[in-house]
Amino acid sequence: MDNLLAQLPALIGVTLGVIGTLATTMATDAARWRRERFHDACLRYTRALRSYSQLVAGITAGHRPGATTPPVDHVAGLARLSGEELDRAVTDAWEELCLLADADTVAAARRMRAAAKRMEGFARVGTDSEFDGDGWDTEALKLRRARDAFYAAARSRMGVKALSTSSSLIHHDDVGGSSRR
Repeated sequence: MDNLLAQLPALIGVTLGVIGTLATTMATDAARWRRERFHDACLRYTRALRSYSQLVAGITAGHRPGATTPPVDHVAGLARLSGEELDRAVTDAWEELCLLADADTVAAARRMRAAAKRMEGFARVGTDSEFDGDGWDTEALKLRRARDAFYAAARSRMGVKALSTSSSLIHHDDVGGSSRR
């Protein structure tokens, strides 16, 4: 019995060490899982909105001199824009983001979606109507800035250092022809 009592402090120490290690591992794994899920949700959301925005840009490409986006047939593009598949992709990505993101990231995502939706109005203008190139440039800049704000909010949530420049590869703050994509 004396032998057991002599070893009791060591057994208690080992038991506490194992419990502490398990608790730390579980907390770390749960935090990593949440971080990865959030990251994936942000990626899905930005990819869905990028597909949506690229379709809008393709529909309007014929109206924008110097556009780098491949043109999309107006009628076929509007059919895809109104289709359930694209809407479902954006909506599903939005729902997942709302479940996993903080209020600042959701608000930034909402502003990005609203900016993309305003761009859709340019695609819905009939082919016989005059295209508002200056309006397009202004709204395209607002969309890029909204995307940058979303990325900043998501980076902040993930604890990633912010970029010192815009996340847009082609980004001009002027509203002239050089920002038309």
